[in-house]
Amino acid sequence: IWILIGLALLVIISACFNYTNLSIARALKRSREVGIRKVIGAKKNQVILQFVIESVVISLGALLISFLLFLFLREQFIALHNFVDQLALMEVTPKLIVSFVVLAIVIGIVAGIFPALFFSKIQALAVLKGPSNLKLFKRVNLRKSLIVVQFVFSLIFITVTIIGYTQYKNFITFDLGFQTENIVNIDLQGNDGDLLAEKLSKIPAIGDISRSSLVTSLGRQNRALLKYKNPNDSVSVLENTVDENYLSLHGHEFLAGSNFKETNSNEVIVNEKLLERFNISESDPYGALGEMVVVDGKELIIRGVLKDFHYERVESAIKPTILRFSPSPNGYINAKIAAHNWIETQAQIESAWKEIDQAHPIDAQLYTNRIEKAFSALAMIVKIIGFLAFLAICISSLGLLGMVVFTTETRLKEIGIRKVLGAAGVNLVYLLGKNFFILLLLAASIALPITYLLFEKIILTNFAYHESIGVSELFAGFFFILLIAGLILSLIHISEPTRQ
Repeated sequence: IWILIGLALLVIISACFNYTNLSIARALKRSREVGIRKVIGAKKNQVILQFVIESVVISLGALLISFLLFLFLREQFIALHNFVDQLALMEVTPKLIVSFVVLAIVIGIVAGIFPALFFSKIQALAVLKGPSNLKLFKRVNLRKSLIVVQFVFSLIFITVTIIGYTQYKNFITFDLGFQTENIVNIDLQGNDGDLLAEKLSKIPAIGDISRSSLVTSLGRQNRALLKYKNPNDSVSVLENTVDENYLSLHGHEFLAGSNFKETNSNEVIVNEKLLERFNISESDPYGALGEMVVVDGKELIIRGVLKDFHYERVESAIKPTILRFSPSPNGYINAKIAAHNWIETQAQIESAWKEIDQAHPIDAQLYTNRIEKAFSALAMIVKIIGFLAFLAICISSLGLLGMVVFTTETRLKEIGIRKVLGAAGVNLVYLLGKNFFILLLLAASIALPITYLLFEKIILTNFAYHESIGVSELFAGFFFILLIAGLILSLIHISEPTRQ
């Protein structure tokens, strides 16, 4: 919630800057108005009050529009994730309305105070010189500073969205060390697994069937306490109880040893990390076969060593893991299905389920879909940031448009003369846009290092396995905004100066 509030505040701040930008873009006309008002006796505080009230009225109008958008987007937002409706109440209450009216007034004051102060300091003589000579903090031009800030926000949002989406796609397509394609996991929910497996085996599209206590790589886990030779050295290891078909169905790779026998529950299969943790046979897979370990007080013999695989979600580091044998684990049925016609197969699976349990709805999902749902929170964040990026781009583009119009108005005579002398449209676009492209480069030099360091030093440090940030991901947002800026400049109607 606090992250979303922070992102929303960034968009609001950018919008406030944009309002200041557009207000100053109208400086040529409004400065004349202010100059005349001052000539006939208007005081400085009256000018300030006028511009602040204008800003507050616009902010309240924006609140009304945003409320209508809220009513439209509320259901879509709740549908992003199943816990959204538990995190926040989406009901409209009098207290909420009053709070947002107050917020709108505050935002109106914040957005309007800079234009108000800007215009209140205008002298009649300054109007004759043109508003482009009005500077903030001596040599720093206000409108240029605001454009840079807006593009910094926009670039950060766009780059975060692109990098976040890349990481999300990496997580759901990551090589887990075993197969998940065309495998459906069915939660037994306490039902007779043998009976359901018998019915499923009669479905033509279903091939191999296995049983397990849980589905790995989704974030859920079982743990057991394991000791080797030193009784004082124990570690909590990840555990899954499986039948004799589980490993072959999921395509796990043996480094040494073989699969479970159907009748022997005194054996255990381990991964490489467990050998490294206890230095079993100096981490030699073949030398570890036949070694005894104590799991939850029970002596078990290592029957096989698997190549490391991702038991937890892929962002977590691989940990010591064991697989124990049971002929009928009570948890899930894992069924290999034909690659085609999942919808028809799903209907047949549901029909088989209803034969043994009519009280509970079936929970049968493709393994790959379960992995996607495991990262649904990340997908939700990427969607929200992407939406905010869209808003930020729109805001900054409007600000750029306002500044281009402002520059055009302040250089009407120059542009008109150039057109009369035969200047091409491309040359005029370059003339109007070269300074803005420099500002965009400045914004990129600020935003891109900030975003890169944010991911490399803070966010991605929490993910053991992540995709490296590529140059294309960093600069895609820059070229996208560069394209938008070029379109804005090229679409400006530059025929008006010829009539001056």
